[in-house]
Amino acid sequence: MEISSLRWSTHFLQREHSRNGKIEKPSQQEGRHGQINFQLPETGDAPINFSEITPRDLRALAWENYQAGKIDQDTYITLSEELPSHAVDAQGQLIDLSQVTDETGFNFHDDYRNQLEIAMSLGNTHRADILRSVMAFLEV
Repeated sequence: MEISSLRWSTHFLQREHSRNGKIEKPSQQEGRHGQINFQLPETGDAPINFSEITPRDLRALAWENYQAGKIDQDTYITLSEELPSHAVDAQGQLIDLSQVTDETGFNFHDDYRNQLEIAMSLGNTHRADILRSVMAFLEV
């Protein structure tokens, strides 16, 4: 077995430093790790209309509130889930969601309310508790 020194050579450190100096700083639109920061329009005191918000804007808003400690992890995960291609409402009717994209407005308020009603009728208390938290977030 060969054991080598863990000390860094001066040449390697200089080369690494010069390489780091050439890295461009991210633009104002990009955050850490090259991710784009989504900015929701300032609404002042007006509440956000969750019956017409896009999935992308909802995820961004959920991320902001999670980072600020206003919502818990389960609520954040639920709010940031991708929409399925089909869903069932509280009356048992099949809803086609295949046309909803990240830029399409969607009625998340009614969707989560339907999910809560279904979870309560099935007796899924854990899921119902999470959806109650989601509804509390949407109704603020």
